[in-house]
Amino acid sequence: MYKSWNPDSNDKLHTSYTKLQCINQDVNKGDDTRLSVHISLSPSCEKTCQVKIQTVSDEPLSIKDEVDSEPATKKQKKHVSFAGVPEDEDKTQMDIKDIVQKISSAVPPIQSVVVNDISREDLIPAAAVEGESDTINENNGVYLKDPMGKVLLNYSQKRKGSHGVNDEAKYQKFILTLADGSDPSVARYHNKVQSLAKWFIEAGDDVDLSDETNGSWKVMYLFEQHKDKEDSSNKLSLAGYITLLHVSSPFRKPKPGTVVRVCQALILPPYHKAGHGTQMLHSVHDYAFRNRKYNSYDKEIPSDMIWEINVEDPAPAFVRLRDAVEYQRFIPLVDSAKYGPEALAAKGGDVPDCTYLNDEVTDKWYFDPVLDEHLLPVAEYLKITKRQCQKIHDIHKLSEIEIWKDRLDCTLVNDIDGSKKAQYIDEVETKYRLMVKKSLKQLRIEELSAACGKEEQKALLGKWFDETLSHYRRVLKANDMLGKRR
Repeated sequence: MYKSWNPDSNDKLHTSYTKLQCINQDVNKGDDTRLSVHISLSPSCEKTCQVKIQTVSDEPLSIKDEVDSEPATKKQKKHVSFAGVPEDEDKTQMDIKDIVQKISSAVPPIQSVVVNDISREDLIPAAAVEGESDTINENNGVYLKDPMGKVLLNYSQKRKGSHGVNDEAKYQKFILTLADGSDPSVARYHNKVQSLAKWFIEAGDDVDLSDETNGSWKVMYLFEQHKDKEDSSNKLSLAGYITLLHVSSPFRKPKPGTVVRVCQALILPPYHKAGHGTQMLHSVHDYAFRNRKYNSYDKEIPSDMIWEINVEDPAPAFVRLRDAVEYQRFIPLVDSAKYGPEALAAKGGDVPDCTYLNDEVTDKWYFDPVLDEHLLPVAEYLKITKRQCQKIHDIHKLSEIEIWKDRLDCTLVNDIDGSKKAQYIDEVETKYRLMVKKSLKQLRIEELSAACGKEEQKALLGKWFDETLSHYRRVLKANDMLGKRR
């Protein structure tokens, strides 16, 4: 994408560059039949976007029928298609203008098109012109001067590959903001940047922040902060965003109020696997939790009216992130059951009675379904769905089993022989497996009903349990909960 995302090497291309491969490449002949498309964004991901197209030929590629004068072999080499062309169809070059038009639906407004190092203003989509410069300044770029929305949080993150550099250059500074979709300037900005979601979110679609038919919109933005050494001014580049739809739910049980739905969550590739998604999702929960730190911007939608945070069609990676974050927020309740709720009470809200969590894994009722009288207050306190609350209880029980097994190895090794210990562990793990399978059976009853016979149903439940157990272990590993709590 933009060069500043890889400051250490201007020659090394970022992995998010798109390369379109010719489907009929003759590998044996060694033909280079690749069409390279580079999309350069300004740091703000708003004002300018440049598309560079390089064909295998050193000569500029015509838009229409100029290739007809070339030999057939050369036309064959330059054949490109987004979807591929069946062998029995005419293998004609896809129109360059069509390529730019398709790209324009998934990037901010295009201000410059370069084909084989030659500027082609005639290829710029008409809707892209807004009066700004038609090229990207590769040295300075176009940054935001002020953050979009109200600042929630400032934090620093260690820069990837920062070994051997001075202390100041080791860290990147970030600003987390919350913007109101009813603000026309926010709506205009988001209309330009949200098209990037089509590259990274399956079935990602645009949203109209000004449309309040189904509820009101807010957007949580993450910006990287750059310091200009010459004039000490701030420069901000987009790193990601989360769209939040606030839906009024007057008939919600047990209490009516507002439900916040996470609709889109996007972290741009250079910032992946650095903890930004975790930080943003925690901030969404903090926003809904009536954290005193955020009272200044909770005037329009009081935080005590937000009863639940849910997610619209989450991808598998986001499911792992969500479960990890919500389990992190559940652990203080576990500690409050052991040491008292006084510390949590200071944060506000009614701390639920979680003394039931003090039961031992060897208690015969430990793996019974959690009663609604326990489940619902915890779900309300954490602002999560009942199903999510059940899931984090299951994860917690797995954590307790692993801790119990370690203690068994350390303290009871001299009191019981190996076969007896193995029997104890097998009994506990069997109860856990049956508990999770019962929950899966209720959750996926339609899929089980479609299975042919009890044996197939049993095989499906076994497969789902293995996948669920693997997922729960990844959540525990990501949070390092086992190590912290031992």
